Amino acid sequence: MKNNIRQFCFPTTAKEAALLMAKLKAKAVVVAGGTRHTRTISPSVETVVDVSDLPLRHVKADRQGLRIGALCAIDSLEKSPVLAGWARGVIAKTAGFGSNALARGMGTVGGNVVRPHPFNNLPAVFLALDAVAAFTDGKRERTMPFADMIAGENMLLFGHKYLLTELRVPPATKGWAAAAARLSLTKSDWESYAQCVVALDLRGGVIRKAAIAVSAVLPKAARMTKAESLLQDQPPGEEAARAAQAAVVDELTHMTAGSASKAYGREVAGVLARRTLMEAFCAGATA
Repeated sequence: MKNNIRQFCFPTTAKEAALLMAKLKAKAVVVAGGTRHTRTISPSVETVVDVSDLPLRHVKADRQGLRIGALCAIDSLEKSPVLAGWARGVIAKTAGFGSNALARGMGTVGGNVVRPHPFNNLPAVFLALDAVAAFTDGKRERTMPFADMIAGENMLLFGHKYLLTELRVPPATKGWAAAAARLSLTKSDWESYAQCVVALDLRGGVIRKAAIAVSAVLPKAARMTKAESLLQDQPPGEEAARAAQAAVVDELTHMTAGSASKAYGREVAGVLARRTLMEAFCAGATA
């Protein structure tokens, strides 16, 4: 592909990288894993800011919660013993969804969520676990809810004005019952019909809090708030799961304006919601 790249920069700190981005604006592109840039670099780009050597490949857990560096390779999440013990390993499982081993080995967490394409596998799980994004503009470190990061204009600022440094998951979610499922033509397909992640705070035989995030059917991952409300303070079981399934399909029908091309994806998302809820219910019962 023809391009107008004239220089490569290799910052040694997140602050330095963010300041370069602020200075060069549209003339620069940030590269970490680089799995999609060969097809998407704008002709206006003259500088590649390579952040692949920044010290942002950590997966840590402490009393303040879980912290995942933006430069972690996606396949490293699959293998992480820390993630295996967090929310029934749902992050590790979701990291293994779709694409091939080479792409998961090159692609980074930051690249997967900063441009939350409908088929990217990680936005839904971080949305379901109420994650918080930590980032810098070169002047100071800031945070915002992950849900806000991928919403509206905020999404366009990352990789241009802001550099994502890590994702933080609240400590309360560690013991949640969670499950994830995805349907595609083949296991290695990047594209899918639907993906669903559920995370539940189950205590005393009651659903204290429910989170259901769906992707692939929509332009970007979204929480199914109607289904979540139906599950609130209800006992886990088949009846609750089927009610949530219907609510997911209904909400997606509204969100896709009843598009006929999305009809199958909506039905699949509803089925995946029911199945993942039942899996999470069972996991919670054996905890």
